[in-house]
Amino acid sequence: MAKQKELKEIDLDVSDVKRIALTTDPQGETIISFEMAGGQVMNLVFSPEAFGKLEAMMSKANEAQAQVSPIQ
Repeated sequence: MAKQKELKEIDLDVSDVKRIALTTDPQGETIISFEMAGGQVMNLVFSPEAFGKLEAMMSKANEAQAQVSPIQ
């Protein structure tokens, strides 16, 4: 079996979050649209499983940030 080539990470400067499109279908996709610094719009399309993982990671990150910088 051929060894898969390791891909580089890509860093993009996001200047705005344009929209989040959630479907009511549990098997459907979630799309998050970002505007890049140069004006290009990038759409990230998540499977339900990937979006659930993203939500869990964001929740943990928010909790950690709240511990470091509590609201005063």
